[in-house]
Amino acid sequence: YQRRVHGDWTKGGFLRMWRSLFREGRRCGVVRDGAAFVRTFGSYLNSDGNYYNPMGMCMDSDNHIVVADTYNHRIVVVRMDGSLVRTFGSEGAAHGQFEVPRGVCVNAAGLIIVTDTVNHRVQMFTGDGTFVRAFGSEGAAHGQFDDPRAVCVNAAGLVIVADCGNNRVQMFTR
Repeated sequence: YQRRVHGDWTKGGFLRMWRSLFREGRRCGVVRDGAAFVRTFGSYLNSDGNYYNPMGMCMDSDNHIVVADTYNHRIVVVRMDGSLVRTFGSEGAAHGQFEVPRGVCVNAAGLIIVTDTVNHRVQMFTGDGTFVRAFGSEGAAHGQFDDPRAVCVNAAGLVIVADCGNNRVQMFTR
C-alpha cells in the first residue's frame, strides 16, 4: 500500500489526505526523510496491536512509538517495526483510565503525558504505564479544560496543552 502526499498545505490538502488515510485503514505508518513510505502496522480492531482512530503519537527515549489509541481508550507503545511493547489504560474516569485520549508526548524525564479529552484533564505516567498524577477538571478557569486535545513539552519542561473547547493554550510547570 503506497500513497503519495498531494495537496497544498495552505489550502488543507495534506490535512484532508491525512484524515482520509486514518478513515480508510485506521493504521499507523512510518515514513523517513523525503516522505518515502517505509511500513504500516495495525488495523481496525479492538485488540492489542490494532487501533481504533489513533490520533496522537510521539517517540520516547527508547525509540518506541507512543500512540494515543483514541477510541480504544488506551495508550499503545510499539517498536519501530510495529511489534507491541505494552498497552495501558482502559475506558473510564479513574486515575489511569481514559475517555478519548487524543494528545500524547514524552518529557525529558521519560514521563508519558496524555490529554484525556472527555474527562477534561491531563494524566502523566511513567514509561511502563504506571500512573503518576493528573491535573485539570472541566471548566473555563485557569487550570481547567474543555476538550483538551494536544499536548507538548518545551525545552524548559513546561507542559503545553491545547484547550480546544476554551479556545486557548495553557502552560503548566511539571
